[in-house]
Amino acid sequence: MADQHTPVPQTSMGSTSQYQKLPDVIRSHRPCKSFRNSKPDSSNFVTSLDFNDQGEHMVAASDDETIQIFDVKEGKSTKTVPSKKYGVHLARFTHHPRQILHASTKVDHSLRLLDLHNEGYIRYFSGHTDKVTCLAMSPGGDAFVSCGKDDTVTLWDIGSRNPQGKLKLATPYLVAFDPSASVIAIASQSTSSVLLYDFRNFDKPPFATFDLAPFEETYTPSTRGHAWTRLEFSNDGKYLMVGTDYHGHFILDAFDGTLKAFLVGKSGSPGRAAPISSTGKPLGQGDVCFTPDGRYVLGGNGDQQDVLVWDLQQERESNGTLHPMARLPHRNRTALIEHNPRYNMIATADKETFFWQPEEPARPSEK
Repeated sequence: MADQHTPVPQTSMGSTSQYQKLPDVIRSHRPCKSFRNSKPDSSNFVTSLDFNDQGEHMVAASDDETIQIFDVKEGKSTKTVPSKKYGVHLARFTHHPRQILHASTKVDHSLRLLDLHNEGYIRYFSGHTDKVTCLAMSPGGDAFVSCGKDDTVTLWDIGSRNPQGKLKLATPYLVAFDPSASVIAIASQSTSSVLLYDFRNFDKPPFATFDLAPFEETYTPSTRGHAWTRLEFSNDGKYLMVGTDYHGHFILDAFDGTLKAFLVGKSGSPGRAAPISSTGKPLGQGDVCFTPDGRYVLGGNGDQQDVLVWDLQQERESNGTLHPMARLPHRNRTALIEHNPRYNMIATADKETFFWQPEEPARPSEK
């Protein structure tokens, strides 16, 4: 397949050529801005990252119980909101640019809707009786879904504090909406399965179940039934990714659950308990993500200080594995990674948060 070309939006953090080959753009990303934790001398960690719909702002939650807001186009941190009473994890933008939804780590297990303008809470969502392990906003409206260690999956609407629906499942650890907002995927580690539900018929049995046990037996036998860290649909709706803590990541066909590739090349774990800790490790939300076009997957490399890039259009090995097409140099561990939905920039974090942009290609020397 011929290389695609993509326009690269301009930001004040730097500029790139208007058109470049897509693989070259991916390979050229380098860190261009770094932001220290609010307590730089401490051992606090960033625990979650999220961009708003327009890609102009990013929110980072940290285990020093603060929420930090970034202006992407200006390349700077604009606000830090403390959440000392309740703690904070899994901070997510709603479709309102000044509202943040987050899970609590103290007091109770409620979800909280924060207004960034006045730094006050608009609404609490109470229903979970144990820690929330994943939180997903619907891409098509004000619904969101949470799952927790209480073995429940709860459907909410941002305008009501009362649950709109609830499921009781075995270890529903991760949840994700498909791009059409019509399907909810729920990953259950103890059963090594991913269940697909029709969002409009949430109370009906799943219309599909993907059994990952054979894949785990082949690729991750020592961590079967645990160490899943991320569940994400690609934006084109073709793939469903199950990220893992150590061995690699499963790329499934989003329609029939067949294995498209197992992404290898990681040298170790990011050192995070994802997505919620019961081991004393820092929290996390997985160290892997899709690019917005669905072609590439970006991921951390354990203690190695680089970012791995897999091209899903490349041929996989005969055993189903796919090796990285590129390794982006970095000076810090990548425990969290997110690609901006609108701009050609990446955010990574561990103790510090980094913004990445493509470097300007070298111009040919004049003769």
